[in-house]
Amino acid sequence: MFFGLAFSPDNTLIAAATDEGHGRIWSTATGELKQTVTVDDERTLSLAFSPDGKTIATGSELIRIWDVETGELQHILTGPGDRKLSFSAIYYGHVWPSEIWQVLFSSDGKKLVSVCPEAHCVRIWDTETWTLDKTILGQEAGISPDDAHLAVRVNDTTIQLYRTLDGQLQRTLEDTEKKFASFTFAPDSKVIATHSGSEIMLWNIESGELIKTLEDPERKVSAFSFSPDGKILISGTRRCGLRVWDVESGSCLVRLEHDDGARDVQSSCGYITGPPAFDVLLEDGAGKVALAFPDGTVRIWDIEWSQDP
Repeated sequence: MFFGLAFSPDNTLIAAATDEGHGRIWSTATGELKQTVTVDDERTLSLAFSPDGKTIATGSELIRIWDVETGELQHILTGPGDRKLSFSAIYYGHVWPSEIWQVLFSSDGKKLVSVCPEAHCVRIWDTETWTLDKTILGQEAGISPDDAHLAVRVNDTTIQLYRTLDGQLQRTLEDTEKKFASFTFAPDSKVIATHSGSEIMLWNIESGELIKTLEDPERKVSAFSFSPDGKILISGTRRCGLRVWDVESGSCLVRLEHDDGARDVQSSCGYITGPPAFDVLLEDGAGKVALAFPDGTVRIWDIEWSQDP
């Protein structure tokens, strides 16, 4: 079962994290398996390519940094409490330590952010020294395209915006009614999009005001990504569906559904699974969308749209 997907910055590779401890890397052109990195006795839940595409970070019980070409392990990042059961894990009777469900690089490659939701822990790492810079309370994180903002989802109702440079809190977004399932930044770094249930909400970062709401009447949203110009938003849904939205008008331009997209209740290792793994890599007028399906395949779509007004 795949837990995470990531395109390389140059669009030539796609990597997938599996519950069996593997990080697999394929050619997007041929589908050929190019590299496999493996962690023993842990499941790999997240991964991310560095901006130069030469290294890949994987998250399991620890963060590991690998050479993409050779598959060689370069660094293991550890912090306080790693490999220990968190309070929430003990409370719910889990037998595995807290795990890293999200890793992401800043666009300049100088910072790596990791997230352990069970421990409510967001960590910022310096990639020159591979040492821990700062720890913030939270369950999800995202860095704005201009690297100025670090957004942290503290809980279902609160997102905090920090200055990436020094970790200073700048603004707090709250929605106690609809709540936040996840978020992503717009390309101009002035808008942040959140989703809850079947709704996608766009917020002004400076004022904290809600700008617009997009609603899918058929499926709950599971993930999303903006086009480079911010005019198009592509969202994944439960059961491996896809939506293409016009941001300005709020209209849904394309709906794709798949008969074999229903998720199994449990993965091959017996763990309960969530929404489909999803990643998007967009350029001007074109891009690729990848979805992981329950049958163990990763499917990639080439997409194009007109630049004409």
